[in-house]
Amino acid sequence: MGTGYGMYTDEKPCSVCGSEVRLRARDGVVEPDGPVGPSDGVVGGGDPTVDERVCTNPECPTNA
Repeated sequence: MGTGYGMYTDEKPCSVCGSEVRLRARDGVVEPDGPVGPSDGVVGGGDPTVDERVCTNPECPTNA
């Protein structure tokens, strides 16, 4: 029993209005230089999302 979206959630509909989403490259992403995450220190962003999910519905509150 699965969601039908496979391993990745990039293709899931908008969580607010249910419309299709488009992926857009993020601007101005700054990776931290020091440890992040658990106290033993993991360097980097902990596998940050590469793309930003953007709802294709212009009426959606996420596009305000």
